[in-house]
Amino acid sequence: MIQPMKRNLLSALLFCLSFSLSAQYGNGRYTFVFLNTNPNKAEISKTAIDSLQNGHMNNINRLVKERKMIAAGPFYTGGGIFIFDTNFEETQAILNSDPAIAANRYILEVFSADVIPHDESGRALCTLWDKNEADVEMATNYYFVRYMPNKEDENIDAVKTNRFTEELMRSISRKHGPGTIVGALNLNTNEGQLVIYKSDHEGGMETEFADHALVKSGLITYYHKQIYFPKGVFCEK
Repeated sequence: MIQPMKRNLLSALLFCLSFSLSAQYGNGRYTFVFLNTNPNKAEISKTAIDSLQNGHMNNINRLVKERKMIAAGPFYTGGGIFIFDTNFEETQAILNSDPAIAANRYILEVFSADVIPHDESGRALCTLWDKNEADVEMATNYYFVRYMPNKEDENIDAVKTNRFTEELMRSISRKHGPGTIVGALNLNTNEGQLVIYKSDHEGGMETEFADHALVKSGLITYYHKQIYFPKGVFCEK
């Protein structure tokens, strides 16, 4: 396991981006970006990497101050996620403004997204823009699950995969407590779901999330990763 990074929001964004982009259109409230490590990225000098990171961080500072980016966090194994309070077209322009994107360091996937209510609160995302940077706490016990539809299966278009994900989240919450599921997003349109949960068990609870009915039937696949993420984005305490 990597050593925890400095506990502030911007430190969680210290990784470069790329322009390789897979776009999924929709009409969701938010825009969600996956940053996947590019296996074919060019070998560059440390000086060049530092320069890209400086430009990237300057751009991130601007986006936070302009209240366009809600949150971001890296996976412990590389790559990470961004959540924007902008529509798809605005997000694409934002990503293109980052000087590190042109360096092709990551492969991006951009989705329109909505929050999946997983309890009776029906809560949406909470921004941390009004908090002092030093007061933003980064969680080291958060885990991330991505459910992806198997588009090669002819039956997948007829299945509302989020319904099965909601049922699983409710089951896990009943078993482990209402605070276990931190938050969840639905990728429009029927592009899968994302779940962030917390666990103090090393390695998390992957086997329980693999118990998804559609995973077992082969209609969807998933991956599970530990993520370093700011607390409070999903209105959790």
